[in-house]
Amino acid sequence: MSFLSFNLNTKLKWKKYCEKFENFDFYFTPEYHHLYQSRYRHSKPFAWTYNKGNNFFLYAFNLTSVPNIKWKNKKIYDISSTYGFVGPISTTKDKKFLSEAWKEFDVWAKEKNIILEFIRFNPIIENQVYKHNNSKIEFNRYIAVSDFTKGVDIFKSQIQSKTRNMIRKAIKNNFETKEVKLSDFKKEFYNIYKSTMKRNKAKNFFYYDLKYFNFLCDLKETKFFGVFLNNKLIGGGIFFVNNASAIYHLGACKKEFLKFGVSNLYLYDASINFCKQKIKYLNLGGGRTTDKNDTLLKFKRDNSTELRKFFIGKRIINKKIYDYICKKFSGDKIKNNNLIFYRD
Repeated sequence: MSFLSFNLNTKLKWKKYCEKFENFDFYFTPEYHHLYQSRYRHSKPFAWTYNKGNNFFLYAFNLTSVPNIKWKNKKIYDISSTYGFVGPISTTKDKKFLSEAWKEFDVWAKEKNIILEFIRFNPIIENQVYKHNNSKIEFNRYIAVSDFTKGVDIFKSQIQSKTRNMIRKAIKNNFETKEVKLSDFKKEFYNIYKSTMKRNKAKNFFYYDLKYFNFLCDLKETKFFGVFLNNKLIGGGIFFVNNASAIYHLGACKKEFLKFGVSNLYLYDASINFCKQKIKYLNLGGGRTTDKNDTLLKFKRDNSTELRKFFIGKRIINKKIYDYICKKFSGDKIKNNNLIFYRD
């Protein structure tokens, strides 16, 4: 048996290790974690791995230093999943193997002064089954998913009639979806995206800069489906596609064209494209809130085949240090009941 940890300096090995798992998607890769590295202050992406015989385990996360405090003159860290749906993944559900993997992980974590973990599990592979025995699992919200495993005709039949009406409306008004290179329309789409985020009063986290879009252009997993009117880009969606799964990453549309069902059109056309490529699932994500009636979730549900439950996991790894931090930041703890209460 052996364990290894990878970071962005060894991302080729990290990516190669991902290939041992049949059901991994883009969220688990070093490229995805590199993409979000700049979004998390004082953080570094890691992948901790363990194997015994023909069984393999991988756990991808952000390792983040706790600000303004040390333990015995050493830095303190916590672990959290990057934005999206990640967590641990294993080639087996064997309890003995998983227990051994987590036991080794805990030894490594305590040597690194890691005090806790916060996990965003992946609803497609339902990887909460690989959790640590001490993890507290909580239902967070529903997400929308399209299942393509039964073929194009079944997928089409599962799209709601009002969504089909909006798609027909878009086509009738001469809107057309094209799969094109994001790099060819980067600036146009970037401006549309900025306007969309401003219109929706999005959080600062989602105001991606042009550097971020440059990075998206360089990823081979990035697919862009733009909607055009008279050969001019008026909206579209960015997706990540790999290993028989697709992820809906960003979508935007000019305000004046929303009423024509433009967003319905590119989601539908992209879905048909993925289905024909034998992609099994499209993860459209959830809403802006945990409310099941969230308007964004409702839109995504109307353009998908089903809702799935998204779970989060919480665990204190080193209670002694965590209790010390609770006392050190007692004022923040009173104001904020989150597990990671000591930073924004």
